[in-house]
Amino acid sequence: MRRWLVMILAFMLTMSVAPAAAAADPAEGGVTADLDGAPIAISEIADHYCHDHDFPRIHCFAQAPALTAALREATNSMKGEGAAATAATDYVIVYSGVSYSGSYMYVSQDYDTLVVVAWNDRIRSYRSLNGAAGVFWTDWYRTGYNLNFCCGSSATSLSSTFDRQITSVYRS
Repeated sequence: MRRWLVMILAFMLTMSVAPAAAAADPAEGGVTADLDGAPIAISEIADHYCHDHDFPRIHCFAQAPALTAALREATNSMKGEGAAATAATDYVIVYSGVSYSGSYMYVSQDYDTLVVVAWNDRIRSYRSLNGAAGVFWTDWYRTGYNLNFCCGSSATSLSSTFDRQITSVYRS
């Protein structure tokens, strides 16, 4: 039942903003996304390699090495050469496949619902970053079952309670 409700809500949300999705103004709070610099629909975010460092702008790349290079370049410009490709604000990487496979996203924001970045019910594995702690929830706004992560932890797969069931995520 919850999946149907989420699907219907996501469809209604998509239909209400679809014509303006690529042109939404982040200054007005609308999430926008790009793939290698070209605008894409929000619904495509979870199919690529992305980061949310410029939220509400989500930057995605067709190839994982391009994301790594972009993150390294941005980090190096702030910290000097040799810096890692992870921003200090990142607290988790979420993956669409088990064993850190498939598309993924570096997460630095809290999300009451992952629908806004197309990651609702998509997460199959994760890695926490920067010694940060956080919590995944199976429902919106910190409800449902929760899964805490901390300090460099990771999971190559999730139990059936959480596999493709995560709907919100927060830094602890």
